[in-house]
Amino acid sequence: MGTQLRISREDGSLPCEVCGFPTMHVAKVVADDGTVLGRTLICTTCQRGRHRPEVAETEAPPDEVPAG
Repeated sequence: MGTQLRISREDGSLPCEVCGFPTMHVAKVVADDGTVLGRTLICTTCQRGRHRPEVAETEAPPDEVPAG
């Protein structure tokens, strides 16, 4: 399943520096076995509008220059 981000419902929220809404939370990064790997800040408002980018097959890796 991979790692998960878990946001506590009991902890408060902070204003996001990007969108300005008070929806910035401290989230735990949790492994499959339940161990906490670390913590990160995540804005639930900004994440809602963001989709997971799919890597295009024609896209060159960042260290290579496309032949043209």
